[in-house]
Amino acid sequence: MTMTSTHSPAPLVVPDPTQRRKVIASSLVGTILEYYEFFVYGTIAALVLGDLFFPGGDPLVGTLAAFATFAVGFVARPFGSVLFGHFGDKLGRKATLITSLSLMGASTVAIGLLPTYAAIGVAAPALLVLMRLIQGLALGGEWGGAALMLVENAPPGRRGLMGSVVMIGVPGGLVLASGITSLSIWISGDQFAVWGWRLPFLVSALLLAIAMFIRLSVSETPEFLAAKAKQDATPKAPVGLVVRKHWKDLFLAFGVAAPGNAIFFIIAAFTVNYATAGLGLDKGQVLLVQGAAGLIYCGTIPLVGLLSDRIGLWQTELIGAVAAGVFIPVYFLLLNTKSLGLMFLAMTLGMAGVHALLQAPQAALFSSRFPVAVRYTGIAMSQALPTTLIGGTVAFIATWFVSLTGDASLIVYYVIGLAVLAAACAFGFSRRAQSDVAA
Repeated sequence: MTMTSTHSPAPLVVPDPTQRRKVIASSLVGTILEYYEFFVYGTIAALVLGDLFFPGGDPLVGTLAAFATFAVGFVARPFGSVLFGHFGDKLGRKATLITSLSLMGASTVAIGLLPTYAAIGVAAPALLVLMRLIQGLALGGEWGGAALMLVENAPPGRRGLMGSVVMIGVPGGLVLASGITSLSIWISGDQFAVWGWRLPFLVSALLLAIAMFIRLSVSETPEFLAAKAKQDATPKAPVGLVVRKHWKDLFLAFGVAAPGNAIFFIIAAFTVNYATAGLGLDKGQVLLVQGAAGLIYCGTIPLVGLLSDRIGLWQTELIGAVAAGVFIPVYFLLLNTKSLGLMFLAMTLGMAGVHALLQAPQAALFSSRFPVAVRYTGIAMSQALPTTLIGGTVAFIATWFVSLTGDASLIVYYVIGLAVLAAACAFGFSRRAQSDVAA
């Protein structure tokens, strides 16, 4: 089998506007739900899970253990990207996405039903880790498939804009997680640590039904149908071809995505614990501020996607990398004022500004590096690897750094280093002509 270009053939089927709207709704709602289910664990972990599942007397040890379990979900993401990428390239995007959504929903509801350590001992954290692994597998397949549903249905010259929609799932999921957790705290009050923490996990059953109804209504992507109609063969192991032929693109994608993962999960997971346990701020107020900043972020993502269509994908990533290095020391200066208004400003700048610049172009940029026959695997791995190695560990690393120094200085240096790497990798994408990445 020979593949000669990363550009897919002209599609045989062109989606009408109604179908395109269904694709946008399906990808948006499904991805928001999956990220909600993933992030709600990080939010609850920062508040109560350490004491409930990892009791030991030392609050720091419990928090570190809870964040380590948060990281477990990320460890499974590359495996999910390979597994779901394999079937997404062979069977199609739609069926694979429905499966990933079902797995994520079932595992999240199960977390809400788990007995705690006090009830069943060490079996409780063991089951929690298992559910996090299933969540990670599901999310490893979700992002790549949802991104391709959008990019492969995009009109000419609008792949950056269409692809950016999948990124709304990230802040959308965070807003939903923060909002429902805040509501649960209000409903349960002093009983939040007893039973109220379960509500955000159990709510996902209703959200799953809504998302599944929308996702079942969409059709397969035109480019996948076109490739099948031309009898373009999918290799027996798409991951093998991706690793052999596109390892440079995987490395560049890792570098480009690294600082965005660090910044987002510092804001989404670490800051809740830092602001409540470290700065003494009210947890409900911190969650409301976080949710409000995430809501603004939802609106800026498509604007950055449109910008990337106009000035270029790698150029937008380069601007984001520079912004990340400048932003991170300012973020902690604003947090340390203990002002909720300045915290809101810091979170908004970090997510709606810096993270949007780094994230919005990724679906279009990464998908352009792989032929249709292995594109699901390629784009899923491009996102899963940096999310696992950087995003999945940063809350643990940041908590550890603060315990060593008593301040955020080491975190700042860490993110600045990632920003320098991202700038170099964004420029590296510009130096790789399309003929260099042909499979």
